[in-house]
Amino acid sequence: MAAGSIGSRLFRAVSLVAVIGGVGGLYTMALKGARPPVQVSPRPAPSVAETSALSRADTASAARLDRAFQRMGYRLDNVRDGVVEVPPLFLTQVPGDLDELPDIDTKKAVFLRVMLPLVLAVDEEIAADRARLLDIAARKMAGQLLPVRDDVWLSGLAKRYEVEDGNLRKLLIRVDVVPPSLALAQSAEESGWGTSKLVRRSQNLFGHTVEVGADETAMRNFGTLYEAVRAYVHNLNTHKAYDELRRARAQARARGLAPDGHALAASLRSYSERGDAYVSTIRSLIRRNDLNGLDRARLGRALPGQMAMAN
Repeated sequence: MAAGSIGSRLFRAVSLVAVIGGVGGLYTMALKGARPPVQVSPRPAPSVAETSALSRADTASAARLDRAFQRMGYRLDNVRDGVVEVPPLFLTQVPGDLDELPDIDTKKAVFLRVMLPLVLAVDEEIAADRARLLDIAARKMAGQLLPVRDDVWLSGLAKRYEVEDGNLRKLLIRVDVVPPSLALAQSAEESGWGTSKLVRRSQNLFGHTVEVGADETAMRNFGTLYEAVRAYVHNLNTHKAYDELRRARAQARARGLAPDGHALAASLRSYSERGDAYVSTIRSLIRRNDLNGLDRARLGRALPGQMAMAN
């Protein structure tokens, strides 16, 4: 299962997307132009955060962080093969000296291992909301009355995803995960594998802008990497420029398929002024770095014993 293999239980009844109103006719082509500004209400990092399990010495440099990851068996090949779950480590920032690592493959591996738990955590949050939404939709289709708590929750979800209250069809299209392969490829491209000044200064991994006045934008500042990842996923799930991406994802769901990062990248022409060239770059990053294999990654609930003793 893509998007972190959250579990088929969270994505059951995917055919319900097709039942709740014709998915195929809901969309228009994505708007052209530079990536739009993003707005999302800040929320706390997930409760499973265990960054404190890394000692200050472990996070003092990119090289030491790499050794800590190696010590706990956190290797990308092990994750792809399903040998280990991704440890719930949520660093607030990318190591400042990441670009000083002499080996490009090591630099990439450190960056991806920093990013992967964050992406999986955001996807798990969305998957939980989607599972509850599917359950509510099924009960409504069966003619059941919803308890007040479900009505209140549904209203809040619709507001967060900028959907007219009660439009379950549109909500099901928006409340869905982004494959880790796509998020990782875009973060690598937009941040220079975590080495750009923008990332060091403001944790801005995806080139997000914010409106500062009439027809004016500025680069957005984030307090943590988690906030940046969450804003990126929310942007893809709500902004009108990415209608095409959401349509492709919903159509895959209607066919019983999990979202595929390489396929969804075709809908990102509006993310950059480079258009089709940007799409080609993202797809190339996914292929050359075997990122699709990380779509099957699972976020663990506990740290390996070696890392638990590293404090």
